[in-house]
Amino acid sequence: MNISLFKNILLIVVVASSCTIIKKAPKNGPFLVKNNIVLQGGKFNKIEKQTVLQRLSNQLDDSSKVVVKDAFFILHTIKKPIAYDTAYSSLSAKNMQKSMYHLGYYNAVASYTQDTVNKKVTVNYTVTAGKPTIIDTVSYRLKNTALQQIAIDSKADAILVKNEPVTELAVLGEISRLVDSFRNNGYYKFTAAELRVRGDTTLAALTTISDDPFEQLKLLNEAQQQRDSPKIKLALVINKPLDSTKLDKYYINKIYILSDFRANDVLNDTSKITQRKTKSFILRYHENLFRTALFARNITFRNGDLFRQSAYLKTLSNLSRLGVWQNVNIKIIENLDVPNTVDLVIELVPAKKFSFENSIDASYSTSNVTNLLGGNLFGFAINLTLKNKNIAKEAISMTHTLRAGVELNNKNKSLNNSVINSDEFSYSNNILIPRLIKPIQNLANKFKTNLYNGETFVNTGVSLSNRFNLFSLQTFNLALGLSANGKKERKFTFKPINAQFSYLYNQSFPFDSIIAANPFLRYSYNTSFILGLGASYSSIYRNPIHLASLQKERNFKVNFEESGLTTGALPILIKYKKQYVKIDVEYKYTVSKRKSALAYRFFAGVGVPIFGDTALPFFKQFFGGGSNSMRGWPIRGVGRGSQKLAPFTRNNFNDRTGDMQLETNIEFRHDIARLVPDLITLKGAAFIDVGNIWNIKQSTGTGVSENTKFDFKNLYKDLGLSAGYGFRIDFTYLILRTDFSFRFKRPETSDVNNGWKAPPISFNDAFKKIFSASDASRLWRYENFNFTVGINYPF
Repeated sequence: MNISLFKNILLIVVVASSCTIIKKAPKNGPFLVKNNIVLQGGKFNKIEKQTVLQRLSNQLDDSSKVVVKDAFFILHTIKKPIAYDTAYSSLSAKNMQKSMYHLGYYNAVASYTQDTVNKKVTVNYTVTAGKPTIIDTVSYRLKNTALQQIAIDSKADAILVKNEPVTELAVLGEISRLVDSFRNNGYYKFTAAELRVRGDTTLAALTTISDDPFEQLKLLNEAQQQRDSPKIKLALVINKPLDSTKLDKYYINKIYILSDFRANDVLNDTSKITQRKTKSFILRYHENLFRTALFARNITFRNGDLFRQSAYLKTLSNLSRLGVWQNVNIKIIENLDVPNTVDLVIELVPAKKFSFENSIDASYSTSNVTNLLGGNLFGFAINLTLKNKNIAKEAISMTHTLRAGVELNNKNKSLNNSVINSDEFSYSNNILIPRLIKPIQNLANKFKTNLYNGETFVNTGVSLSNRFNLFSLQTFNLALGLSANGKKERKFTFKPINAQFSYLYNQSFPFDSIIAANPFLRYSYNTSFILGLGASYSSIYRNPIHLASLQKERNFKVNFEESGLTTGALPILIKYKKQYVKIDVEYKYTVSKRKSALAYRFFAGVGVPIFGDTALPFFKQFFGGGSNSMRGWPIRGVGRGSQKLAPFTRNNFNDRTGDMQLETNIEFRHDIARLVPDLITLKGAAFIDVGNIWNIKQSTGTGVSENTKFDFKNLYKDLGLSAGYGFRIDFTYLILRTDFSFRFKRPETSDVNNGWKAPPISFNDAFKKIFSASDASRLWRYENFNFTVGINYPF
């Protein structure tokens, strides 16, 4: 690109980004074009300070807000700016000062000044936070022996903590926590209105009289220190209610279950309803759709129990997750005949027993290399799903899924004489039992693992796929296992039986030639059988920062599987059995603001073949590239190690898979424009992807002289890096994503400058190279660029 032209473009961008276009400004008097907010003092880290500034910005009065519309990142427009009035600036400053009070900054001061240039007014707000008021002590003075004891026993979970700043959210959070504690101990009528927090910041120097002048000086010195570091004593007290029964304990008298509730049902009318009594509850129904044992397992309270809100909420959750009712409601009715008791009425509206879904998937990809896979590929698949939600009246679900797909060639660019490049057909059957089988549940109870919402599953599937002029593949898989949730959004899954048999046949002569030229592939691409166990653990941790609209979320997942060591030691299909150990770990971290987010992902996986095997079966190997991985490369297009790309015109089977993968991704997401209010939003994302795949053992064969084996000393050289920008159309429930990604570090060129090389592209020919169908442009894309389309976020 011409340097002078580049400078001119840069100058235009800078000037445009620094200018704001005013439309339909008031003709008489000054008008508001900008607000600046400066926060001084306070104990905030960088992120907290940003969130406080966002909070202060939200305190601007509506008549002090400036609405700026951005276009193409550099054009800023203010349409119909507001006539400036100092009264609204004064009101905004007062709102900011009050907002700081809620964060514990009781001595905060907010002020403002205004600058006027050619009727354009810029208001500068200055908020001096001072020092936060720190909690000196927290005490409970409830004047009710039972409630006082509950509060003291739960003090370890208190949100108001000594030596921490006192904030409005902390005060409300502590009140809410105590209300939950009381309601979990029978006080079902207790509400937040019955609690009050009192504060005492009295200075001893103002209330203590002493004849000793030295003692008075000491008290005055302490008073000054308290002003510099303010502290407050807090006490939670009972706000005496008008209804004294709010301070009474309640027990459960009767439990009614209306298993197929209808809108016109009357609780005491049994003329059209069948009634069945058990020791714990009364079951009423029009049709006998569910077994009594199903309710006994999922209802966590019994008649005669002390009312506990936690049991009430857990029962709601248990019944809702079963999926056999479209609506679950539990009414609490005070029993006037038996003092301090309530009746619980569980109203269940059944969902349809069967559900049917169908969908069509479509894909299009441009083959940048003339190979055995053909030229441009267009594919589509039909998916049919039938689900039975209530087998054996036990809420056991069975899902049948049929999938049929085909991938078509552009014959003008293909070496494949067939219009069809590949086809596939598959059937899967998934059975989900909404409980743990008894031996496992008993074991979990014995060790007090605190697992809940346990499930047992049996998944089976068969599939047939044909890659024309290459091979055919039949696959059968079986997985039997269980999963359960733990505290704080943790999930455990264990599969004692995990089996898959893949039968490869109808290999073509060209495919056999590829295998012969690359002996390392002989193990991967053949008939394989795996049998072993698997396990996984996942957790989600959300850490909202209450100072403003900013949230942090951490996701962690680890998967383990093996073949040939446990159940796989059984003498079954020994000829085809593969033996290995495989583990992968994924960590995702997202910081979300109101209009932007920063997302990070790290993935590491390794599979170790054992007992003489040289590599993982191909259907268990790792791969990179595509819309959810290294976006600068096509799917299965990156790696292995520093292995060279296949020549552009060479007929080759170019799939890249390996026994090990390292990858990290970072993405900055932001809103661009609202296309349809509250429905469709255009968003953008700048991203960087770094990673590669490797083998545990060195590949051999013709054309594989490069290092494909992982070696820590070559890690930096072998890593690939791509960066780019993408657009997302957010339909609220669905996100359509496109990403343009360029390769800046190519592992196959690591012998020169460790692989670093900017893509050879100038501003003048950017669109030509990205969209042109010429051979030169296709070669450039093959080596430097990739375009992907995806659904939802990549991670």
